Amino acid sequence: MAIRFFFTESYNRTLESLEDFILESTGEISQVEAFLKEHDRVLTFIEHNPRTPAIHPVTGDQSWVFGEGRYRVFFVSTLSTPGEGTGFLTHIIDNRQVNLAVCPENSLPTYLDDEE
Repeated sequence: MAIRFFFTESYNRTLESLEDFILESTGEISQVEAFLKEHDRVLTFIEHNPRTPAIHPVTGDQSWVFGEGRYRVFFVSTLSTPGEGTGFLTHIIDNRQVNLAVCPENSLPTYLDDEE
């Protein structure tokens, strides 16, 4: 069973933003290359195992973590014929960022939080 992926415009923008963030925070292009290699690996896994990630009961999408839990890719898949389908990549997040669009209740703790 395999699916073919389509990158949404929103996904592409966020992916580029993550690449920029990794480069700016590390200063090393090798870290961006490592991220992209992990990204390709997770897409290959999902391509061949589209039913493995559970469907979210509220949003209807699926997600999968990668990069030792740092990143999460969100997608919607349809299996049209036995063994084939389409996957629409909708969002990708870096768990080192606040990601308010996906998790509005998130906050980034600061040293001031310790003083309270």
